[in-house]
Amino acid sequence: MHAPGLIPLLIVLALAFLLFGRPGRISNLMEDLGKGIKGFKKGLGDGDASPAAEPPPAQLRDQTARKDDERTGV
Repeated sequence: MHAPGLIPLLIVLALAFLLFGRPGRISNLMEDLGKGIKGFKKGLGDGDASPAAEPPPAQLRDQTARKDDERTGV
């Protein structure tokens, strides 16, 4: 079996440097992932609660009758 080429080797080395270049990098990534999952679960759980009772939106009056009266002079 032959050795990998230069480009795949450089890609693997770049990924290894990004992951292991700084101490605590992987633990920070896992912490952020855990926070994201907890937030996602919390968001899904909030959908089960009934929404707060809000008054219905205000209804607009029918303006066509008034315009007809203005045209006829009534």
